[in-house]
Amino acid sequence: MTDHDSLIEKLGQDIKPVKQLRPVGWRLVGWMVIALPCAIAASFLVPRTMTDWSQSGALLAMIQLALAFLAGTLAIYHTLTMSIAGRHSAGWKVLSPIGILWLFLAVSNIPTHGSQLHDEDGINCFTFLLVVSIPMMILIIASLRHSRALHPIRSLAVAGFGVASLAVSLLSFCHPIHLHMLDFLMHLAAIVTIIALTIVSGKYWIKLDS
Repeated sequence: MTDHDSLIEKLGQDIKPVKQLRPVGWRLVGWMVIALPCAIAASFLVPRTMTDWSQSGALLAMIQLALAFLAGTLAIYHTLTMSIAGRHSAGWKVLSPIGILWLFLAVSNIPTHGSQLHDEDGINCFTFLLVVSIPMMILIIASLRHSRALHPIRSLAVAGFGVASLAVSLLSFCHPIHLHMLDFLMHLAAIVTIIALTIVSGKYWIKLDS
């Protein structure tokens, strides 16, 4: 008969202790400390001009910036929480109201009269959002890969939303106070693209648990 005790002992010698993850709050802070400077550095790769906060409507733009940053931070927090077994996150129930409020304020900040928009403005914004998102996208995927996300697609979708929201908050520092409708649509297209890229890129790097 096979000696089960010897087999178990032999297998046990090859097992390495599992490194415990740090608390979600500390992981979030660590991620932000690395990701945001990388995103800011990436922003220098694309054309940009600083926002003139003395214009009318600046207060509304500041509120939008704060909402985008809050949504991004909460989304990354929920992403890291979802990667821990036994942890449940409200996720979209918390993020949806913030996103809807941001959309409402963004639309209300679009002038009713025709404002001048250069052909390259919308493309520049789209490019800016994608470029600053890349380092944040890589870092959050690496974090999820380290913790082995239990629900990878869902986690990546929330992560993509968080990255896109933080990118939008950075765009607020180098964008006119008032939006043009076409420019706004390009912002939304960039957000959808960032979420899709995060899901597509991340699912090949994160171990899928069936």
